[in-house]
Amino acid sequence: MSERTERSEGREAMPSWHRMSERTERSEGREAMPGQHSMSERTERMPSQYSPSPTAGPTQALADALAAEYAAVWAYGVIGVHLSDASRTAARAAEAAHRSRRDALLLQLAEGSGQVPADRAGYALPYPVTDRATALRLAVEIEERTAGHWRAALPHTTGADRNTALAALTDCALRATRWRRTAGVTPVTVAFPGRPA
Repeated sequence: MSERTERSEGREAMPSWHRMSERTERSEGREAMPGQHSMSERTERMPSQYSPSPTAGPTQALADALAAEYAAVWAYGVIGVHLSDASRTAARAAEAAHRSRRDALLLQLAEGSGQVPADRAGYALPYPVTDRATALRLAVEIEERTAGHWRAALPHTTGADRNTALAALTDCALRATRWRRTAGVTPVTVAFPGRPA
C-alpha cells in the first residue's frame, strides 16, 4: 500500500527502518528487472534491537512491539523450511505464538487508538539463510530482537499492558534459550534478555 493511500485513509506510514541498498542487492545477484521496483522499495529490514524514546507512550511502545511480531512471524516462514523433525515442530509452535501475540496486539491497538501500524510484504534478512545452522542462528536472533522490543515497552506500560509485555519478554527469552541449546550455542542463557549487547 502506498504512503499516499495510507495518508488518504488517515493512517500514518510505518516508521522507516534502514532500507537495503540497491548496491547490496546487486552484490547478492538480485538486480532489479527493468521497469520494476527494486527489492529495496518493497522489502524492509527486520527491526533491530529497540532503543526506546524517553517520550514514547504505551501506544507507541506496543506499536513498536507489534512491528517486531510482524517480522518474527515472517522470519519463521523462512526458518522452518531449513529445519526438520523436532526443530521444525518447534519453529511452527514459535510462529503460532508470535502470530497469536500479533493478533492480540492488532485488536488491542485497533480498539484503543485506531492507529495500527501496517505489516510489510517482506523483510530483508540480516544474512542469507541457507541451511539448518543459519536457520537456528536466525531463530535465536529473532527471539532476541523481539524480546528487546517487549523489554523496551515495560517502562512505558502499566497494569495489563505491562503484564502482557513481561509475559512476551519471558516467552521470547525462553524460546531464544531453547534455540541456543538446539544450535549448540554457549552460553545457553543471557543475564538480561532483551537488553542490547
